[in-house]
Amino acid sequence: MLRDIGIEQGPDRHMNTQNGLRPDPADPAAELSPEAATGGFDVAHAGTDLGEATYSWNIETDHVTWSVDAARIFGVRDLAPLSTGTVFATLVDQASPASRHAEIFESEGRDPGTGVNFSARYLVNPAPGTRFWIEDSGRWFANEAGRPRLVHGVCRRILAPTAEEMALVTKRHYDPATGALTRADFCNALAHAIDGTAKDTRGLVLLMVAINDLAQLNRQYGYQVGDEVIAAIVRRLRGMIRRRDTLGRYATNKIGLILAPSLAEHMDFVANRLASGIRSQPIETSAGSISVSVHIGGVAVPLEAKTTMEALHACEEALTDAGERGDTTFVAFSRNPDIASQRSTNRESTDLVLSALNERRIRLAFQPIVSSKTGDIAMYESLVRMVTPEGEWLGASQIVPVAERLGFLHLVDHRVMELAIETLRERPDITLTFNVGVDTALHHDWMAAFRAQIALDRSVAERLIVEITETSLIEDINAARSLIEGIKECGARVAIDDFGAGHTSFRNMRLLPIDILKIDGTFIKNLARSADDRFFVQTLLQLARHLKIETVAEWVQDEETASLLTSWRVEYLQGDFLGTAMDGMPARKTEAPARRLA
Repeated sequence: MLRDIGIEQGPDRHMNTQNGLRPDPADPAAELSPEAATGGFDVAHAGTDLGEATYSWNIETDHVTWSVDAARIFGVRDLAPLSTGTVFATLVDQASPASRHAEIFESEGRDPGTGVNFSARYLVNPAPGTRFWIEDSGRWFANEAGRPRLVHGVCRRILAPTAEEMALVTKRHYDPATGALTRADFCNALAHAIDGTAKDTRGLVLLMVAINDLAQLNRQYGYQVGDEVIAAIVRRLRGMIRRRDTLGRYATNKIGLILAPSLAEHMDFVANRLASGIRSQPIETSAGSISVSVHIGGVAVPLEAKTTMEALHACEEALTDAGERGDTTFVAFSRNPDIASQRSTNRESTDLVLSALNERRIRLAFQPIVSSKTGDIAMYESLVRMVTPEGEWLGASQIVPVAERLGFLHLVDHRVMELAIETLRERPDITLTFNVGVDTALHHDWMAAFRAQIALDRSVAERLIVEITETSLIEDINAARSLIEGIKECGARVAIDDFGAGHTSFRNMRLLPIDILKIDGTFIKNLARSADDRFFVQTLLQLARHLKIETVAEWVQDEETASLLTSWRVEYLQGDFLGTAMDGMPARKTEAPARRLA
């Protein structure tokens, strides 16, 4: 059982005076490292008076100017979190009964021309695991309408908070939807746990759990049901962890768990046990029973991370890796140079493709599809390309696998659809096909975008063919049928790409309302030499004619194959022998001589 792993954690005795908390004087181990005392920041002169920082806040521009000691006093690396009044306000802890904003803007004082005095004590939380009290005093000045326009003040860190202030710091706050700790309190709990296990050889484990396809679940059932699912998962997790372990809602779709103390070698077992427990039975909601699954990232402290910030960043990185991989539920963070190199490559690849999308450097190339009867170009297939900042055109093999593996293929699919329809609007003399992934097309937003694009000019629909890969369609034949019917309702046609690769190909021909079959090129490239391939293709063509479905033979590489397919009455041929892909807009018919087939 999970509850049997590790030993009971004692109460939080190691408290930092710099964070507004005092150590237990009876505890000889209560001295903290500078990192633990400041949430990972090395603040000089820890435990002594840090002095004061003066500031000037122009409320009309929201800009705040600080003296040089401000970053040290607030325990931040630079002044960015202090640079505006709005950003500074986000540092005030949710438990704080007061704030600078409230003291100034809710003041009933009137500026006689010399300003209005103010003084406030408030709790700040400038970094995960870092909380302390600030005394803020000064004078604000009004504009012509009597409203505050300028503030001059001074901030000091409070090293001896009152008993009431101590009680507020130690009180934990909970997310009302799930009963889990709020993000701020979860981060604070992690900082205390890291400090509390500093002398324990077992260390601790930080896990982060995310629900698979939560966005799709919210679209399908509504956000209320999504919240019900999140709350149910939190309850299940709480039932599977030890009483002393900590659970918090780190983000909308991220649930954090602190297993302290816990051995690093137990992490894989625990994570997979949690994932299995969530997946084991459907969750009952107001919309009925819903089956859900999760992916989990984890990090061992202090083995792979030392501070609160390092642990959180490492755990989120592992969670991202787990979400991108389809072969595992759980990924543990590791500083292994090979893994780090792969993460770096993934980030670079992601930046490369996403920047191309944002900068409109995703383009189309067009490969002709020829009529076997006339040899004329009947249509073109739209092929995705990416243009580098240096002007180089990269093919689909350098775009699609990366986008698919890293989870943003749908963005590429959307852009290809937009470009294909734009091309049809510009060129009323051509017919185009474009490919879309089933995972993309089954999302409501893709169909909504498709309908909206067609609505701009309905004449393009009759010259548009949407290609869907057959191996993806067989996973949910009913969903595939609804998708195809939705596309055809818009006036476009539907082709199945790579037909024959799936093990239920012939059954799909009868069950799906398709217009065109594109025969998988692996059956075409060796057609002249393989009796098995010839038998398969001839059988497929006979069935297609019976069902009144047109056919396209892909990967036609030589005249012998083209002549053989033509004699078997394949309607269309595609391959380098008939015409290679062309970057940019297709040539007009008067500029593109037809290839006559023997």
